Amino acid sequence: MAVVLTGALSACGEQEPDPERVASWREDYCWDLSAWQRLTHDPPEKGYDNEPGLTAAAVISAAKVIDREHLDHAGSHILYDTSQTVSHNDQDAEKRVSEYCAAVGFETLMKYL
Repeated sequence: MAVVLTGALSACGEQEPDPERVASWREDYCWDLSAWQRLTHDPPEKGYDNEPGLTAAAVISAAKVIDREHLDHAGSHILYDTSQTVSHNDQDAEKRVSEYCAAVGFETLMKYL
């Protein structure tokens, strides 16, 4: 009886995330990825004091939210690809995460597709 009740209660507690929160999480991720791309690929502007390491950490943190909420596409490994992108300059992984952002409506933020 306890197993049935536990299963029923856990099923009731599962809800789809609010679409506005989903959009916000995706936007945060794509903004952070875009900032990392600019710092990494463009020559720094005078007075531009953002650290690539801090920006990389922000992208990883945002990717963790996308991963935790299962907001990546089927077959996608957003957290792994993001860490490969920012830690190892993996261009294939960067292309995949950029394509993810384009697919969820933030293609204009992506510098390198």
